[in-house]
Amino acid sequence: MARIADDLNSVVVTVTSPDGRIEGRVESLEYTSLKFLYDSYEQYYRHRDAEVLAHQLGRGATLMGTAYQKARREVMLAHGFERYSAARPPYSSRHREYLERGAELTARGSSPNDEIRVRTVALIDYEVRIASDVLRHHNEQEFMMLANSAMKDLQANYKRTHGELRHDLSLKYRDRER
Repeated sequence: MARIADDLNSVVVTVTSPDGRIEGRVESLEYTSLKFLYDSYEQYYRHRDAEVLAHQLGRGATLMGTAYQKARREVMLAHGFERYSAARPPYSSRHREYLERGAELTARGSSPNDEIRVRTVALIDYEVRIASDVLRHHNEQEFMMLANSAMKDLQANYKRTHGELRHDLSLKYRDRER
């Protein structure tokens, strides 16, 4: 029987933005990549439509996060871990608080000079902001470098924020429950 850690680390999902122009790929939450399909960047660039591009990136990231969480849950179920529900609540107050606060955990990331900013709640809901002049000043490759930089910054911020949550709960419940 494969180890659960190995199976979780092998989770890979690929999604396409709602307009079909951007592809996102995540591998075990350690590696995320974005790319434009076909000559899609030209369409955004030609129309200087940073707001539409930001929306598509945000929705694409949301689809990617949701698909990743679904694939992760399937691995957990395959290894005998059940999802919590009203009929089968979390096993401790600490775990219940972790699930509640984790569902609201917010992280932010940005590219250098804040040209692209990303915000997420629980690595499921994403919002992207792109400065209005970014498309005028950057070609596709430069834009992707900025976008991937913002995503890496977001992931680092999420890891810090998640670690702080775990540490806070560890201190809060240290002597209460085992």
